[in-house]
Amino acid sequence: MNCKCNKLYIGLLIGLILPIITTYLIFYFRFGDNMEYGEFMSQLTQAHGLTKLLSLSVLPNLLFFLLAIKLERLLAARGIVTATLLYAIAVIVLRFAL
Repeated sequence: MNCKCNKLYIGLLIGLILPIITTYLIFYFRFGDNMEYGEFMSQLTQAHGLTKLLSLSVLPNLLFFLLAIKLERLLAARGIVTATLLYAIAVIVLRFAL
């Protein structure tokens, strides 16, 4: 189908921003009252938990990918998969670098 939202960069943008929002929501609902976001991220880095949080925060991309496939927005779905692969590369690099 021909739609304004069926663009590769739209899917890439959704796929890159959604995990950031998910990470912040995990922080807010779990530790929002007790610590600040910067402190949370530094403690995760020290405890080698950043890759686990990043891997978990990419899961909502699956929902948007399936929605894009269902609505036949295949270019947007391709962008979401590309963003997810970029996050996977980042997780692998962080896993072996830290």
